[in-house]
Amino acid sequence: SFFAFAIKEGTSKITHIDWSDDINSITWLIALGDWEGGYLVLPQEGLERRIPICPGDAFGFMARTLVHCTTPVTKG
Repeated sequence: SFFAFAIKEGTSKITHIDWSDDINSITWLIALGDWEGGYLVLPQEGLERRIPICPGDAFGFMARTLVHCTTPVTKG
């Protein structure tokens, strides 16, 4: 078992998979700060899901198996 903690500022506008994550791990986004925009986008199997991540939210997903990116922050 391995646990890592990372802090990222900004967005990842390029669609990608986190190849170095364990295939069974869950990535948790914990949103800090004050902004607008910056949706999490999961364009899997021809469907594009835009998930709003707001300040104070926590969202878990399998970043090693789900293609993902974010939309630009529009304010903040």
